[in-house]
Amino acid sequence: MLGQKTNTPTTTTTAASSSYQKLLSKLIDECKNEPNIDKRIEILNDINSRLLEPDQVKIRQELNDEYIDMALHKVQTKLLLDRG
Repeated sequence: MLGQKTNTPTTTTTAASSSYQKLLSKLIDECKNEPNIDKRIEILNDINSRLLEPDQVKIRQELNDEYIDMALHKVQTKLLLDRG
């Protein structure tokens, strides 16, 4: 209807959101499969920098594989909630 605002996302917005989620999912998988801890930290920081501030994971100074896995799980859970 002319002159009325709708809350329906545009195709462009939906496509951008889908691309964003696909990129983050790809980076999460890459980080999970990376054996080098320094590279994992780099990928996790990249993922975190792409998230909106309220969605960012608090990254502590001392990182290990277990902490990185937990942080990735939090991000992945957030992505799944956003899709639903």
